[in-house]
Amino acid sequence: MGQRRTQIGWRLGCWAVALALITAVGASVRAGDKKYDIADLQALQEAFVSLSQNVRPLVVAIRTYELIKPGDMEGFLRVPVSQGSGFIIDPDGYILTNRHVLEDSAQVSVTLANGEKLFAELVQADSRSDLAVIKIDATSLPAISWGTLDDVRVGQWAFAVGNPFGLANGDGRVSVTYGVVSALGREMTNRIPGNPQIQYYGNLIETTAAINPGNSGGPLFNIHGEVIGVVSAIETSSGVNEGTGFAIPINRDTRRIIDTLKRGEKVHYGFLGVNVNEVRTAGPRSFSVSPLNRGARIVSLDPQDGPAARAGLQPNDVVIEFNGIPVEDSDHLVRMVGFTPVGREVVLTYIRKKVKRTANVILGDREKLMHVAHSPKE
Repeated sequence: MGQRRTQIGWRLGCWAVALALITAVGASVRAGDKKYDIADLQALQEAFVSLSQNVRPLVVAIRTYELIKPGDMEGFLRVPVSQGSGFIIDPDGYILTNRHVLEDSAQVSVTLANGEKLFAELVQADSRSDLAVIKIDATSLPAISWGTLDDVRVGQWAFAVGNPFGLANGDGRVSVTYGVVSALGREMTNRIPGNPQIQYYGNLIETTAAINPGNSGGPLFNIHGEVIGVVSAIETSSGVNEGTGFAIPINRDTRRIIDTLKRGEKVHYGFLGVNVNEVRTAGPRSFSVSPLNRGARIVSLDPQDGPAARAGLQPNDVVIEFNGIPVEDSDHLVRMVGFTPVGREVVLTYIRKKVKRTANVILGDREKLMHVAHSPKE
């Protein structure tokens, strides 16, 4: 959502009701059987203000440019391409953002919270995760603290910090918005523009925090000021915030990707060589292929000589376990396969014609096999 339309403490319930009733109170408000003084609401407000002051210096505004040589003139003209957000993950100038923020750019400019502008170099980017690490020539910068998806709950506060509409491009004063975590585990790969065979937007955090073009690549914080997600997309019919935004969750697998990118290395994903969809389908024969209300149904083998094909798997097989872990749905299988090291042998338990079977599969390298599968044939 750098510039694209559909972008890829307290108990909330009581406070939300209390805040909603603030216009009808004198010195206190009542939410259910609890009474809150104005001082309580002021304390909550001060907590939000303090959080904002603490996290804003950790977030940067990003501007990208194309370099054009006009005719016979000397030098190049810088033509703006995109704008977005990023956040400092290491005091020595390493910044995390979305890969799509940097797309089609030849030069990247970063504006720090103090207004200082510096050019950044790309360290490494990864199309599948839509993450990228850039570096500026700076040291002793304030860096973020990581949270984890394991501690995120639906209904908790969430704070999105970034550069909506490029408002912070000039002075670095990023914007802070807040809302709640609306849902977890959203699968948006087929709803966000791009090639679903290359990009993956699954297991996302959904939030009501206001997110607009330019927020992409910015952090989603929890009430403790820890990063729990990377803001990446909105669902919208107007091109701007309509209350439904999405962030890539921070968990063990995401941290592994970020660490790999920071080292300047490419990320490699395990690959099974199948296209899958849900077992649960409409109609009276919904579960005819599996006695379970879960799993991932193989739609096709791609490539035809890939790891799954060599292991004897076939279309309409329903994978129900991956190395002994129950497969909840197709997105769950995609995640487990992708985050398993290339070359690892795994055991798949699957159902074919209502009979449970197993297969040993050696996972391939997704990028290499996808390139072979979709390259022109002679």
